[in-house]
Amino acid sequence: MSDEVGGGPERGEQRVTWAELFFDLVWVFAITQIAVALAHAHSLLDVALAIMLFLPLWMGWVGAALLGNATGESLDGVPGRLLVFALAACGLGMSVAVPDALGERGLLFGVCYLLMRLILWQRMRQWPTFGGLRIEPFSVSLLVSGPLFLAGALLDGGPRQVLWAAGAVIEVLGTALLGRRLDRARFETSHLPERFGLFVIMALGETVIAAGGHLSDGHLGAVPLATLGVAFVLIVQLWWTYFHYGAPAARYSLDVDPVQARIVRDVFSYAHLAYAVAIILMAVGLEELLAHPLQRPHELAQFMLAPGAALYLAGFCYARWRMFGAAAVPRTAGVLACLAVASAASAGPQLVTAVLVVLVLGAVNGAEAFIVETGRPLPLLRLPGRRRVTG
Repeated sequence: MSDEVGGGPERGEQRVTWAELFFDLVWVFAITQIAVALAHAHSLLDVALAIMLFLPLWMGWVGAALLGNATGESLDGVPGRLLVFALAACGLGMSVAVPDALGERGLLFGVCYLLMRLILWQRMRQWPTFGGLRIEPFSVSLLVSGPLFLAGALLDGGPRQVLWAAGAVIEVLGTALLGRRLDRARFETSHLPERFGLFVIMALGETVIAAGGHLSDGHLGAVPLATLGVAFVLIVQLWWTYFHYGAPAARYSLDVDPVQARIVRDVFSYAHLAYAVAIILMAVGLEELLAHPLQRPHELAQFMLAPGAALYLAGFCYARWRMFGAAAVPRTAGVLACLAVASAASAGPQLVTAVLVVLVLGAVNGAEAFIVETGRPLPLLRLPGRRRVTG
């Protein structure tokens, strides 16, 4: 990543380092912790609070990915690896605190978050683009969100929730409000797509654990095995939706867009946040599905599958709009269909809902494959606010 358009020496394609992959293991644990928190949610407020805890973890991971992109090969040296391990330690502390972060472990969560943002800020200030700015997203996270999380950790109950919610919102929105300050930044275009694709794989891993873990010690009758088959097909559909067309489009857009920072912000930071939350919601829903496939849903966790699928597809609609100025009609229709399935979920067994979600995802992927393979133009829903980019 260089400091300005056309600036800096050209370098070969950058690959993810072994240290970054080790770093990701901590966030695998974080995903599991958030999934457990969502599984125990009894109200929409509980869901919102669990997602609130995920936001600083997500933005910390994004910051580390940008650090790796900016640092390049030097990240694989001894100082770079130690830096990654320090960030991983902060993430581990936050993840351990998640189950009782709103209780007795709040201080651990807040201190580890502040330390992580301090490390990221100190290192990213050495990048010329940030070093020339008085204020940028990393300094906002450190100087505004950090104190809010620390102050909230010293309080209990509602005040902590309010301060942490404010800190999380500022953490996320700071990237959008101050992102234009980085419009001249150039990013290495193979590293970031690989990093964010790996996070999707990590999240999908949680769905595999949710689907297979319940049956590993349970009864393997016809219904459980059939349910496992439905769950596996659903997971494959999620993979296909992202990696067959979605990921290549994001890589292409990062390659050709004159303002790469906008793609990094809107497509990678924001749209992938939607993907991650959606997949975690679906992982919770899949675990409930495998536990009670023929039971009508009555607990909040048992309703998360179809809304998660709707959010997943909506993330792609948002990403395509930000990349090319239009959302794909098949995926937009898929969002509406999944919302319809979600609205009727209480009327039948969870297995029926899962089958319907599989059919919706299959129809979306099948329609896109037919359109692309036959050379037809992809039907688009034009939306205002974004100039179309062509390569």
